[in-house]
Amino acid sequence: MSQDKKETGRKESIDPAQLRQIQELASTIRYGSITLVFQDGALIQIEKNEKIRIPRQ
Repeated sequence: MSQDKKETGRKESIDPAQLRQIQELASTIRYGSITLVFQDGALIQIEKNEKIRIPRQ
C-alpha cells in the first residue's frame, strides 16, 4: 500500500483493469462521450455514448 493511501485511508478510485477498459473505449470512439459514474469515491459504472454522423447528400 502506498504512503498516500495509508495517510488518507482512501483506496484508489480507478484500478488498473478499469483504466485499461476506459482506454480501450476511448480508442474505439470517433464521436461521442465516455461518462464515469462514482459512488462513495469508487468507480461503479462506465457509460459510452457514440454518435454516428450521417453525411449530407
